[in-house]
Amino acid sequence: DLIEELIHYFHKEEPKGDGAILVFLPGWGDIAKLYLTLYQSGQNFKLIALHSMMTPEQQQQAFVRPPAGMRKVVLSTNIAEASVTIDD
Repeated sequence: DLIEELIHYFHKEEPKGDGAILVFLPGWGDIAKLYLTLYQSGQNFKLIALHSMMTPEQQQQAFVRPPAGMRKVVLSTNIAEASVTIDD
């Protein structure tokens, strides 16, 4: 999957944990599939799903910096594309 390959590329080419990767996907099915694939990859990712099915507390995690050495990967629906800014 091209998106998965790009995430791994950015993760390896940039210093580990230096900056979040924000991915916009069409819907929950795509988010869940990519989340599971990335989780199973064994990489040091802090994975966060942004979707209306998630609780506000879970969604708030998108704006918290990850622990040192971890790369935050936020998987969101494209509906949020115009309104989400991740500062790291």
